[in-house]
Amino acid sequence: MATVEQVKKALVAVEELCGKCPVCTPDCPVAIAKRALSGLKYDIEAYEQYQSELDNEMNNELK
Repeated sequence: MATVEQVKKALVAVEELCGKCPVCTPDCPVAIAKRALSGLKYDIEAYEQYQSELDNEMNNELK
């Protein structure tokens, strides 16, 4: 599974591909990749946070 660090590296690589056009269109492959990777990063962070909360709850119940 991808980690947040891997996705951050991918975002940096995609950003380096960006030509910084005067007008960025929604159908630009770089813009599409940035949106997809940003969404993936958010999802992974949310999942990790959820898992952390579950672990804390499980640990508290075992005490």
